[in-house]
Amino acid sequence: MSASLETPRLRLRRLVPADESDLLALDSDPDVMRHVGSPAGVKLPEETAERVKRRVLDSGRGDHDGLGFWRVEGRADAAFHGLGALIRMPDGDEVEVAYRLARSAWGRGIATEAAGALVSHAPGALALPRVVAVTYPDNVASQRVLDKLGFERRGLTEYQGVQRPGTSSRARDSPPKELARWSVTSYTPVGRLQGVTQ
Repeated sequence: MSASLETPRLRLRRLVPADESDLLALDSDPDVMRHVGSPAGVKLPEETAERVKRRVLDSGRGDHDGLGFWRVEGRADAAFHGLGALIRMPDGDEVEVAYRLARSAWGRGIATEAAGALVSHAPGALALPRVVAVTYPDNVASQRVLDKLGFERRGLTEYQGVQRPGTSSRARDSPPKELARWSVTSYTPVGRLQGVTQ
């Protein structure tokens, strides 16, 4: 299992403790978190800090079986662009590609390139027959990324998030959110996504 993936412009690598401040800033930005989580939005600072520390620790332990979170950074300058992930869906049956970028990285094709690298990585290194993605129905920018990568819309699904002991990702009485569900069963890198190395 490779510790990093590279595209012509990006490097995706496993998280390390030095990444915590970038991740905290990312997850504390209301514009970034507008379509992330269930319910969507910035969480309490303590919950955000706990989640960041847990992701970094999980990455360091290497007990992720090829799944988990990846720092997305510039290849030339190591500038922080955001976070990408291959994670199990809450029902545990499928693997989701997920991503969120710092505002400074928006509109530059970085989400498409980073998500494309993860989707390319999934079938070979992880032997996954299929990768899925979910978006809130009004998250048009992420839907465009998924369209570019060859995902097909599969309708709406209920997505409540993963509940962990001691934290809550959704209030008890809030209704579950419906999200648009996308899936891809095969993927061939095109254009600037060619040349992804592991």
